[in-house]
Formats: sequence, C-alpha cells, structure tokens
Amino acid sequence: MTHSRSPGRLLAPVLGAVAALVLGGGPARGQSARPAEAPRELETRAELEAEARTAEQQHRTGEAWLLRTRLERGDFQEGDRIVVMLLGSTALNDTILVRVGKMLPLPRMGEVPLEGVLRSELNARVSSYLAKYLRDSSVKVTPLVRLAVLGQVQHPGFYYTSADVLVSDMLMKAGGPAGDADLDNVVIRRAGDVIWNAKDTRTAMTDGLSLERLHLRAGDELYVGAQKHINWLAIGQVALSAAALVFTFTRLH
Repeated sequence: MTHSRSPGRLLAPVLGAVAALVLGGGPARGQSARPAEAPRELETRAELEAEARTAEQQHRTGEAWLLRTRLERGDFQEGDRIVVMLLGSTALNDTILVRVGKMLPLPRMGEVPLEGVLRSELNARVSSYLAKYLRDSSVKVTPLVRLAVLGQVQHPGFYYTSADVLVSDMLMKAGGPAGDADLDNVVIRRAGDVIWNAKDTRTAMTDGLSLERLHLRAGDELYVGAQKHINWLAIGQVALSAAALVFTFTRLH
C-alpha cells in the first residue's frame, strides 16, 4: 500500500520502596500520581482524528488506514519496551516489556491494559493506574518502538528507539548506508506491505519527519534498496551470441 500524498505535507531499594508505598497491596484513598507532560512531538487523539478525516475526504486511502488503525488499536504491541520512572523516588525506575494481550506489568501492582492507547496517552494511563497504589508522585513514561532496519545498511537488525527519532537517524543507528545503498530506493513496510513508498520516504528524510509523524509501530521495517548496476559483460555476451546466430543464419541461407 502506498500513499498519494507525500509525508512532507503531514503536518505532527525497588521492592522495598514499592512495598512502603503500597497500602496493603490494594487501592489507597486520597492518593494520586501526576503524569509528567508528554512530549509535544507525540500526536494527540484529536489531531489524529482530524488527519484521518482529511485523508478520507481527499481519498488518500493508505494514509487514512494508518491513522484509523492507530486510533482503533493504539500504538503498542507485544514486545514493546516502556521506560517507567517515578520521579524523585527509586520506587519504580525500570524498562518494562509489554506482554501478551498488550499488558504492561508493574511490580506488585498488577498490569496496565494498553489496548487502544496512543503514545501521547501513555503517561496519563499509567499515572491513573498508579494513583490507586502510590501516594502523591510524578511519573514519567517513555515508550520505545522496536523497528527493523534492513537491506543496504552497515548493521541490519532490530532497534529500540523513541518515537520522536527521525527516520533518517534510524539509518545511522544501523551504522549508516552501505556502499551499495540507494537512498532514493528506501521504503517502509508493515507485515510485508509497503506503507510508505520510496518517494514518500525520501521526502520524510529530507523534511526531518519522525517515526511518530509517519504513524509507525513495533515491527515496521525500514528497507534500504541497492543501487542498480548495468552488467555490461552480460550484455556483451548476449550481443555476441546474437551476432553469431545472425551470421550462422545468413551463411545457411
């Protein structure tokens, strides 16, 4: 699936401390956990809704599908990593793996459901959950996206990164382009389908767009194609063979 509009137009001590804060292992009255302000780079639900309506009105079906998928299913997948920090305390400071069912497990406090949650909503969702267990506190939550960088790069593989990282910087995380890389032939795939074609991806890198602005999620793939070279030796061999056939045919007739 490709897009009719360029992305350049888109535009947006642990257990001990926890035990001390948990009241009897259950909800505590009169307590709250304040979320640290989410980075402005992360798009809100209202912004995504507006973008989706515009994309649908302009018949940009690929882009509309990406947006509606985010709004319905959220941004998180099993295997995502999320950094959770309780500011001013060592009670909770860890990188946690999202488990089956899109659940975020917290030490001694159960699991936070992340189905349908956007990255911009994560701080508030986790803070609301922690407020049942922790006294007045401030929480900072940073989601990490697991993205594949494959093809003509120095170190192809999977990389965890924050969603505000630029698409061009993902290439550098993989060691940069290999000698045979064609930067005009870079595409972004999801489950084998192209969701941003080479032209769009090139524009995204030129304009400095982030993974968030391209609506990427865990498992998406940034693929760098190879330069196309003319094999003059093979062409010469074919030409000689053709000439020999013509000569033989002429002699026989």
